[in-house]
Amino acid sequence: MELSLLLQGGLNGVMLGLNYALIALGLSLIFGIMGIVNFAHGEMYMLGGYVTYYLFGLFGLNYFATLIAAVIMVGFLGVLLEKIIFRPLTTRPKEALTSLIAAVGLAWVFQMLAVICFGDLDKDVPSVFKGIINMGGVVITAERLAAIIIGIGLVVVLNIFLLRTKVGKAIRAVAQDKEAAALQGVHVSRISALSFGIGCGLAAAAGALMAPIFVINPFLGGEVILKAFLVVILGGMGSIPGAMLGGLVLGFIESFGCLFFNVPTVSVLTFTLIIIILIVRPQGLLGHD
Repeated sequence: MELSLLLQGGLNGVMLGLNYALIALGLSLIFGIMGIVNFAHGEMYMLGGYVTYYLFGLFGLNYFATLIAAVIMVGFLGVLLEKIIFRPLTTRPKEALTSLIAAVGLAWVFQMLAVICFGDLDKDVPSVFKGIINMGGVVITAERLAAIIIGIGLVVVLNIFLLRTKVGKAIRAVAQDKEAAALQGVHVSRISALSFGIGCGLAAAAGALMAPIFVINPFLGGEVILKAFLVVILGGMGSIPGAMLGGLVLGFIESFGCLFFNVPTVSVLTFTLIIIILIVRPQGLLGHD
């Protein structure tokens, strides 16, 4: 196999990996702060795609303004969901089970609402960055290269926010120990709502990045959430670095697998490799015992 084809697979793996990482980062952030397994997270990705379709594709808004709008709108929806639905459930008995059921129900509700509001057919978002780039024999569309660059930028911004800002440090403190953080003056409920909003906004950003590359439909979240959970489990539950590493691992497995095998075989190999990794490290690649 030619080196250029392998490099091509590597670039596609990076693009897919960053997409999975953005979704999984939000999922890990929500789980780390609230202990909620948010099965409706894939629908936030789907909504980000629809925001892009309408604001950019139909109304002609600038793409970068659309990307920011998708993050803000879906992030605000996440804050509302945390306050109205998940926060009351976390104060009741068997909170993990009730929150899980609520999240599954929300996923179904958002899917049906999307069918009612947007229709059940696939929708295409116009290309944002047109053209093909040849880098030493490795050919990649400008669209995919832009998705890689923007994805890296979003991951870097998130890490700077979590590591350098006062609010980011408060989020990390709550994730480590809610009681201790509260004793230090951290408003835990506000941090929980903010974290839920940021997590949903990250999923929306991934949806906005992938919308011009792939099609969008109301059932997109089902496949996305499965892969996001794979990434989170592979990297380590609640681990932000683990989510990034897990996303890249899954992206490379899928990208290089498609060079040699058909899609069903790639799926079998993906799950098999992840099972083997988890047998060796049950806590995930960067998870803690």
